[in-house]
Amino acid sequence: MHIIKSSREYHEVYHQHKKRHGTLFVYLWNGKDLSEQAFGIVVSKKVGNAVHRNRVKRRIRAFFRDNPETLPLGKLVIIGKRDSGTSKWSEITTDLRKNLRAFNQG
Repeated sequence: MHIIKSSREYHEVYHQHKKRHGTLFVYLWNGKDLSEQAFGIVVSKKVGNAVHRNRVKRRIRAFFRDNPETLPLGKLVIIGKRDSGTSKWSEITTDLRKNLRAFNQG
């Protein structure tokens, strides 16, 4: 499992993806290369100031550190919606579990 950092990898997922909308996040998944697990996080200024944006990113990374089995094979980009900056930890984990299950099943 690694974190997507290069713009080339982000564009690869943006142009060929399956999309799923959750209550707090939008999920873009590219299952073309199933030999690796990678994820990237995008949180725009619409979510809030830097404190809120960084909190969302830290919480997503903490979720995957605690639950690595939930990360689907392929490349995943998680985009934070406006309400994700003020959400509680339990709301974030519920949204992630519910929507990542769909990618893991097929």
